[in-house]
Amino acid sequence: MESQRSASPGSRVEPWIALALCVAVALGRTVGHRLSALPADALAPAPAWLPLAAAAFAAAGIVPLDGWPQWLRLQRASRWIALLLMVWAANGLPFDLLTMTGTMGRRTASGAIVIATVDWPGLATRTLALAAAIVLARLALARPAGPATSRPATWYGYAAFVLALPYPVLRAVWALGGTPGLSRPGAGGEGYAPLLLAIPWVAAAVLSLLLVPTWRWLPRRLLLLAGWTATAIVGMIGPAAVWALVSALVAPGAPAPPGAKAPGIATWVFALFYGSWFLWAVAACAATRS
Repeated sequence: MESQRSASPGSRVEPWIALALCVAVALGRTVGHRLSALPADALAPAPAWLPLAAAAFAAAGIVPLDGWPQWLRLQRASRWIALLLMVWAANGLPFDLLTMTGTMGRRTASGAIVIATVDWPGLATRTLALAAAIVLARLALARPAGPATSRPATWYGYAAFVLALPYPVLRAVWALGGTPGLSRPGAGGEGYAPLLLAIPWVAAAVLSLLLVPTWRWLPRRLLLLAGWTATAIVGMIGPAAVWALVSALVAPGAPAPPGAKAPGIATWVFALFYGSWFLWAVAACAATRS
C-alpha cells in the first residue's frame, strides 16, 4: 500500500538526522538513568544496551561504503534492525502520557498500588526514540521509483487478523462464564467488563482485514493513517511487555509488566496476549506497507 518513492537530494539529509537522533537516544539513556527519580523496583521497558545497539546498526545502515557489492543488502538489513530496536526503545511512551494525566498506577514490592511518578528523563529519551524510529522507517520503507514488479501480498493482513483475535476471544469467553486460564470465575473481570477491554482489539481485527489488498474499499490515505497509527501504538507496548514478561520468568524477582501478576490468571495468558500484540505490530506494519 505504501507509495513508491525515489531518493531525492533532500532525502540525503535524513540518514544523518536518523543517526544523530539514535546517538541522542543512547546519550539520553545513559544520562537519564542517572537522573531518573524512579524507584529501583520500577519496570524498565527495555534493556540498557538497546539504544547503543540501535545506534550501531543505524550507523552501519547509513554510513556509505563503496567497493562491496553486498553492502547495500547489509545496509538495508541494518536499517530494519535499527528501526525495530528504536521502536523498542520508544516502548512505554503511551504509559508515560497516561502517567502525566495521573491515570497510571504501579504496584509496589509490597503489593500496594500507588500513582506512578513521571519519569521525565525517560519520557524525553523515549520521545527521541520515537522520532528516530520515524526517520528510520522512512529510510527502511523507501522504494525505488518505477512500476511495481509484483502484486502485493495478501497474507499479511490475514496474519494480523489472526494475531488480533487471542485477546478479544479469551475476554469474550471470560465474560460468558468460561474459565480457561483462570483459577476461579471472575478473575478476568466481572460481568461484561472483559468485553469492554476487548473493543480496541476487535477494531484491530477489523482494520487488519481492511488492510488486505482485495478488501480495500476505504480511501487509501485513511487506511495508511489508521494502519501506521495502530502499528506505532501497539509497537510501543508489545516489545516492552514481552521483554518484561520474559525477564520476570527468567528472574522471578524482576518486575513484571502491568497486570502480569494479576491473581487468578495463569502466566501463559499474559504470554499469549503480549506475544500476539508484538507479532500483530509486525504483521500490521507489513500489511500497511504492502
